[in-house]
Parts: sequence; structure tokens; C-alpha cells
Amino acid sequence: MTKGRPLTHSREKLLEKGIELFHQHGYHGTGLNTILDACQVSKGSFYNFFDSKEAYAIAVIEFYQALEIDRWNQEFSLLEGNHFVKLGKALAQMIEELDSCNENVGCLIANLSGEIGNASPELRQAIKQATQRVIRLITEDFLICQQEGSVRTDLPANTLAQMLWDCWQGALLRMKVEDSRAPLRQTITLLWEHILPPQTSPQSEFALIKDKQA
Repeated sequence: MTKGRPLTHSREKLLEKGIELFHQHGYHGTGLNTILDACQVSKGSFYNFFDSKEAYAIAVIEFYQALEIDRWNQEFSLLEGNHFVKLGKALAQMIEELDSCNENVGCLIANLSGEIGNASPELRQAIKQATQRVIRLITEDFLICQQEGSVRTDLPANTLAQMLWDCWQGALLRMKVEDSRAPLRQTITLLWEHILPPQTSPQSEFALIKDKQA
């Protein structure tokens, strides 16, 4: 029931504010009082929606991921090229959008993954499920790419999807340490131009390297 309740006190508004807060301060750095103050709700109103801060964080993760998947699908549908080219363009576009962000930098799921060591089993499971959902979606994309002949087939699509996720997470960490988006750009360039496309024979690649060093 929302009758008589300010629009700013809706569950969706609370989740939107949670995305912002966890981006800025992380899970452990965002106390319940911070959430209440930022959302301008009383503790009683908060508990009408969520049983605890942990339950709130889990709902924020699910809400954030649903928003990001919808946004990705909308932007992806506007791109041109084969599936592999469109994936590369979408990731490049995502990196450029990070360039315009000051505080809300990076993927929230990837960011929270670095904090889960001291989190509850329920929160760890929520992040694990969110990560697995992303990897499944990437796997589906790479299966399409393999069918169109744009991605190597000597490795399973799921293996390639896990590699992309792990590389992206590592590049995000370097991005924050170095205060530069270069690690992300370098990672995508390496993957799209050298690692993910169908591979030439090892002998011809080795010969090419030797020729360049000569």
C-alpha cells in the first residue's frame, strides 16, 4: 500500500538511493542511519519495506542488475555490425560513460564483490548469483558470436565469458588505483583484437612475433 505515502518513500525510490549510496561508500561504509537520512525516511518506514540493512542491500543488487540489463539491451539494439562487433562497441560505450562519472564509478556488483569477505552468507550468495547471471548472459552472446564465426571455438563459450568477467573486474580495480580508464580500454582491445577472435595456428603467430623482433 502506498496511499498517503510520499513518492520519495516508495520502495523503488529507496532502492535507487541505495545504488547511489553503495556506489559512493560501499556496503560496510554505508550505515543504516546514512540510508535513513539520505532516503529521508524513519526507521519504521524503512522496516516496512526491508527486514534489515542486509535485506536492503540484496534488494538493491537485484534492482540494480535488472536496470543495467534493460539499459544494456536497449543500447545494444541500436548498434550496428555483427554480434561480436556490437558487443565491443557496447563495452567501449560503457567505458566512455564511466569517463563522465565522478563518484558512481564502475559496476556495483563488481565493487561489492571486493567487500564480501566480511559479509553474511546471504549477501555473498546474492552477489554470487548476480555474477553468475552476468556470466550466463555473456555466454549466450559468445555462443551467437561462435555461430557467426567471429569468436574462437576451441574454448567453450562459458570459459570465454568467465575470462571476460574476470578481466573486466581486474581492469576496474586498476582503473581506481591509477585513476584512469586506460586499463579497461587496453583490456577490451586485447580481448577483441587478439584473444577472442578465431586464432591462427601457433606456428604462424610465433613466426610473426619473431619477424617483428628481427
